[in-house]
Amino acid sequence: MTDPRAALEYRIPAASLRPGDLVNLAPGDDDWQEVLAVHTSPVTAPDGPTKSFLGSVDGQYVYVEVTDLSSVDNTIYVDEDGVGFVNAEDDDDLPVTELVSAPDAVRIYLFTKYELVTVRAS
Repeated sequence: MTDPRAALEYRIPAASLRPGDLVNLAPGDDDWQEVLAVHTSPVTAPDGPTKSFLGSVDGQYVYVEVTDLSSVDNTIYVDEDGVGFVNAEDDDDLPVTELVSAPDAVRIYLFTKYELVTVRAS
């Protein structure tokens, strides 16, 4: 019996990305982010500067907005005041809030329209 939570990863052209896709921006390092918006032409862009920019690259690139959620790879602990800290082995422990991304953080990537990106099947 297979685990229903198992994920299949595959590569697709950047121009085929859709909002909601999970994309690995650093294969091998597991930097998975959710695609928020994909623009392949100025027609789909939301504002003036983005429209102008997409017009300047003449359909050769895909403008992709993704979440910007940084992973916290160290052990954390919560103190008696309810503050989370990252256990830093060589330095003073840091509050987790100094390492996590803002809830509305966004990264913008510019892929060639033929570039293959790794996505996870949903």
